[in-house]
Parts: sequence; structure tokens; C-alpha cells
Amino acid sequence: MQGLPNSAKEQPIPARLAGQLAGWSAKARQYPVFGRTWFAYRVRSFLLPMVVFSGCLMILGAMTPTRAGAPSSLLFMFALWAMVVVALLLGRWLAVLVCQRGWSKRRELAGVVAALVCGVAAGGYLSQFTRMQNDPSERLLNLVVWSMVLLWLGGSGDLLAYLRQRRSLQDAQLQEQMERYKDERDEVAMRLSVLASQVEPHFLFNTLSGVRAAIRSDPARGVAIIDHLVDYLRATIPQIRNEGGHLLVELGAQLDAVRAYLGVIHARLPRLAFQVDCPDDLQRCAVPPLMLISLVENAVKHGIEPKKGPVEIVVSVTRRQADGGDQLVLAVSDDGVGFGGGSSGSGIGLTNIRERLQHLYGDQAALRLSAREQGGFEARITLPLRALPGKGA
Repeated sequence: MQGLPNSAKEQPIPARLAGQLAGWSAKARQYPVFGRTWFAYRVRSFLLPMVVFSGCLMILGAMTPTRAGAPSSLLFMFALWAMVVVALLLGRWLAVLVCQRGWSKRRELAGVVAALVCGVAAGGYLSQFTRMQNDPSERLLNLVVWSMVLLWLGGSGDLLAYLRQRRSLQDAQLQEQMERYKDERDEVAMRLSVLASQVEPHFLFNTLSGVRAAIRSDPARGVAIIDHLVDYLRATIPQIRNEGGHLLVELGAQLDAVRAYLGVIHARLPRLAFQVDCPDDLQRCAVPPLMLISLVENAVKHGIEPKKGPVEIVVSVTRRQADGGDQLVLAVSDDGVGFGGGSSGSGIGLTNIRERLQHLYGDQAALRLSAREQGGFEARITLPLRALPGKGA
């Protein structure tokens, strides 16, 4: 039967076999240090060394001459060794109890060190009974032996493994958190890109139909509609291309798109009057893109176009004091027929706005719709007042 080729001998064994062939110490390293499962495997890893060392003690004790009045029986040495081992394992067991308390990282580390020191101190206290010999060479031998035993069994290696593992786990948690935030950001950006790519066909079709009708009866008005449409596309297309994946953009650019959009509607429907008000110091605030113009489109589609006679839309931006800090209020008011006589705002566009606000701000932002006493509706977005990086509000 041929053996493995030389190339195969240099390859790692399969993970399944590696787990089966691993000893108790290797299996213990697969769990958090000073955890209950780790402690169970760690105790098992000590069994064989303890048995071997105990056997060596028994052989050494049998070969050592007995002095008159000296307690040098084999039972005494074996019992003494067992007490030392129990004392040293006690330090690890105390460390396990410390790690189960849920303390802060610094306090937990101090508790683990104190637990291991207690175990080593107990072992050192018990081991002093083996250094009762008067012969200097025997005292030196005992000192060397017990120093090695305490260093090995005292948990210094486990403490180093605990520190390395804790640092590695912290790095892994930070990396996992960064990946989770990145996934959430990508999800929000994807939804935003979908919204940005959905150019309102209702608006474009009605505008082109208005141009065709105006060219026949009033060519000058048709040209004016086309000019306003060009201004609108110049204001919105760069936002879709460059800001479609951004979570926040400058408010001033969104207001320019709103003015261009309302300019197109006014050229197509001269009965519409509109007003856009925003203080200069709020122009540089950070807002989600295409959200404000979505409210204006809803007002035009559901409130302005169905109503006969003069209509008006007012877009206003204000600052409001709140307990959690300054808030930015974006309001779109109209005196149209409203959203079918209801104020729930369950349409796809408004639902999309609510979801984006929840993703970006949580409970700090909200969209509210209300009926106006003089007729029409008001849509109001309230969100934290923030500035884009590198710009002041």
C-alpha cells in the first residue's frame, strides 16, 4: 500500500479530522478563555500530566531514603501534590466565576488576575511543606521544581491567551459591526437609488401634453414650458446621477429643484401661484435627497390639478427648538382638494419617505399630514438640524 505523495503531506488535514484528532487543550482554545466549557476541557487537558507527574512523585518518593521522624511516606507526598493541583485549578475556577459576572472589561481583567494570583498563592503555601529538608541541594531542587510547577499550572499561559483572545474578539466585533452598518447603509442607498430612478411619468406626460397643446394655440407659452422643463431637468438629473446614492445632501439644491418643478407646473397651469421660503442660514443644512420634491409632487397631483380655479402651494423651511436639540421643519402646504378627503398618507411615495426617515433618524424624525382649516393639506417633515461635513448650518 502506497503512502501519501509528498505534496499531500504538506497540506493541512481536513477540518473535520482536525477536530476529531485535537486534544482537550486544543478543544479548549475553541471556546472563550475562562468560560465554563473552556474550563471543562482545560481540566481534562490536565489529567494526563497530573497522572504522570504524580507517578514520578511516587517513584521519586520510593527512591528517597526515609529519615527518622520525617513524614516522607508516599501517601503524604501524593496527598500534598493533589492539594497543590486543586489549589491551582481553584484559581481558574474563580476566574470563570469572575467572567460570568458581566463586569466591565477593566474590572473583569482585574478580577481574573486576582483569581489566578489566589490560586498560585494557595499552591505556593501548600508547597512549602515539601521544603522542610535541611540539605541545601534538596532545598534548591524543590525550589526549582515548584517554581516550574507554579508557573505552568498557575494560569500565566491562560492569562496571555485570554488577553489575546479578548483583543481578537473585540476586533472581530468591531469588524462585524462595521459590516452590519455598511449593509444597512447599502440597503438605504439602494432604496434611495430606486426612488431617484423613478422619474414621475405623470408629471412628464402632462407637461409634454401641455407643450403640444400650447404650440397650437399659444407658441410663446409652449416655449416657456419647455424652458422651465429644461431648468427642472438641469436641477434634478445631476442629483439623480451624483446624489442618488447619498444619504444626505444640501437643502439649497433641493429647493432649487422644487422651484424649477413648480415653475414648470406654473407655465402649464397659470392658475397656480407658488412660494418657496427658506432663511439663508438654513440653505446649507443636510436633508435626504428628493424627499421635499416628492411632497410637492404629491401636492400637485392630489391637491392642485383636480381643483378648479386659482390654487397655491407654499414651501417653507423653519428652525424649531426641541428638547433633543434644534430641528429642521420642511412644510408643503396647498389649498387644493386634499388627498381624497383623508389624511393617512398611505401612498407609495409617502410610505417610502417614512421608511427613509426611520432608517436615517429613527424616532428623531417624522412625517405628519394634516388638513388645513382653509382647505387643502399640509405635509410637514421634522428632522434633526444638521450640516453637511465641512459646512456650517
